[in-house]
Amino acid sequence: MALLDEEIVEYWLNNKGFFCMRGVKTGLGEIDFLAIRPDKKNFECWQVEVTVSFRPIGYIGGGASAKRRSDEDVNIGVDEYIHKKFTSEKKVDKRNSILPNAKWNYVLVCAEARHKEELELFKQKGIKIFHYKDILNELENSDSQVNSTAGNIIEIMRYLKKIK
Repeated sequence: MALLDEEIVEYWLNNKGFFCMRGVKTGLGEIDFLAIRPDKKNFECWQVEVTVSFRPIGYIGGGASAKRRSDEDVNIGVDEYIHKKFTSEKKVDKRNSILPNAKWNYVLVCAEARHKEELELFKQKGIKIFHYKDILNELENSDSQVNSTAGNIIEIMRYLKKIK
């Protein structure tokens, strides 16, 4: 499902006026999206990571264990995730090779989080959170054009809303 979720997020970003680079390789790692749109003076730059789980069993950051963590361990896990996904040397170098000296906003798209305190920590640490359901609702209620697989899915959602 990850590819489909990313396609919908890319469609959303495009409809917000962003040019997207998807699946940007950083050695063994990858950046889900580098999204850039012009503003009045320069460019607005987002690095977007997508983690969509509808029935999460564990934490977003800090390894795969679902075992309950202390507040300190949750904080450490969030820091590890931010470093791995946004601030590692390889990620910074890749972004700078594409658009040197740009100010990048860090964005996390997620569906459900089992431990809501993680999302608050991400926000406190400067990560902008977008909920997948809000993206889907925004697209469903917009007049965006159907020009991709994601657009066709949104068109199906609009149809279901109309026939209810």
